[in-house]
Amino acid sequence: MPKKTLHHPDLAEDLNLFLEELCEKWDFCAGVKGADLLKDKKKPLTSKVFTDTVILAEGMKLEDEHQWQRRIKRLFVQRYGHEVSEKTWVL
Repeated sequence: MPKKTLHHPDLAEDLNLFLEELCEKWDFCAGVKGADLLKDKKKPLTSKVFTDTVILAEGMKLEDEHQWQRRIKRLFVQRYGHEVSEKTWVL
């Protein structure tokens, strides 16, 4: 039976849940926090910014990790679309 995806009504907390899933699934556990990803309130969080932040936090070089970039971005898009903000986040 597939694991049920958990969601939280607060976007920062939901991003933390998503980051925990990445930690459990692929061992991407560098300590990125949802609130840190949402610091710029004027711009939505894009799949690219999210993916690049996770890759860099793991100590990897973006130019060497195209396969991981595709995988992480795909999961982000499945969950949030290409971008998400506190204004657009609705459960």
